[in-house]
Amino acid sequence: MRKPIKVLFVSHSPALAGAERSLLLLLRNIDRNCFDPIVVLPTSGPLKKEIECLNIKTYEVKSPWWVRGRHNAFWTIVQFGHCMVREVLALPSLYQIIKHEQIDVVYTNTVVIFSGAISAFIARIPHIWHIREIIPGNPNLYFFFPNKLLFRLVLGWSSVIIANSNATAAQFQESGSTQKIKVIYNAVDPEEFKVSAPSPNIDGVSPEDWLVSVVGTLQRIKGQDDAIRAVKIAEESIPNVKLLLIGSGDKSFTGDLKRMVSKLNLSGKVVFTGYRHDVPQILAHCKALLVPSWEEPFGRTTIEAMVAGVPVIGTNSGGTKEIIEEGITGYLVPPRDPLKMAEKMVELYNHPELANKMGNNGKKIAKEKFTPRLYTRSIEETILEVISKP
Repeated sequence: MRKPIKVLFVSHSPALAGAERSLLLLLRNIDRNCFDPIVVLPTSGPLKKEIECLNIKTYEVKSPWWVRGRHNAFWTIVQFGHCMVREVLALPSLYQIIKHEQIDVVYTNTVVIFSGAISAFIARIPHIWHIREIIPGNPNLYFFFPNKLLFRLVLGWSSVIIANSNATAAQFQESGSTQKIKVIYNAVDPEEFKVSAPSPNIDGVSPEDWLVSVVGTLQRIKGQDDAIRAVKIAEESIPNVKLLLIGSGDKSFTGDLKRMVSKLNLSGKVVFTGYRHDVPQILAHCKALLVPSWEEPFGRTTIEAMVAGVPVIGTNSGGTKEIIEEGITGYLVPPRDPLKMAEKMVELYNHPELANKMGNNGKKIAKEKFTPRLYTRSIEETILEVISKP
């Protein structure tokens, strides 16, 4: 009987944001008779606790981001130099883990770190890179050299690249062969959305409110400011509308949002919930999910809303337009257009039977296209394909 294939998963973060939750979903469903997963994390955190509950071994190796937030030119150079030094220091530890654990393949869970790719190259074993970000035009992710070089390095240091959407895959088209790229959509476990609990207790929210929400890190590219503007426009037609901004993030941008709420006299209409562990329960009581991102690589919260039976109003860009079926599961509107978003909110408010139909359509499509089984099997097949090649 063949021994299980040993896969070293390298995570850039110990938190439980979208990329980490997708990794956790994979680890929960991977065939342990065929695969033996081991995970490297930069430090302790909630992700490590969840992984250890699965009886999966973890290591801690600090690895800085080579793709990171943009700063002025001087600090960008300083940070890039610091990153290179730290990354070189991380390589011996990763290489030692690979040799000690007899790893067969290294799997890096995001583009922002590259130590997994280099250590796999040194150890002469396959490397899979799961790309979950769109770099061009993203103000929060910046590569010191031209992006084209970044994409060539990613292609060169990978046996296979997994992209979470066609939009994410498209950024590699001008950087070399795209035969290595495989698109695998994220998934959501529907068991998490079988809600039987009462409405979550959120300060400032009452049962009479017509709730809409934006779920995600508070950062400019996510477009929470456009959602606030849309609520301001919609409140004339929806007097009991209330917007939940679920998540935390950039402090400067959060301050801008709060000042905007005050300036627009929306203090009773917008609630900053902070990070929440009960998003499935919250979505169950929302009338719509807003996805106002400028360009979402995939949009995990979009399929979460679909599983919960909630219509989605998202921007017609990035991976979002690959998920939402216009008029079937929700609406697509232009990015940075709060007026159009408000119009679609009013349409759902005025036609609750249509909103209910969209929610049911979303549930059905999510069960067909975004299941843990399909997601996990696609990645398992990718690993097996990589292992089988010379």
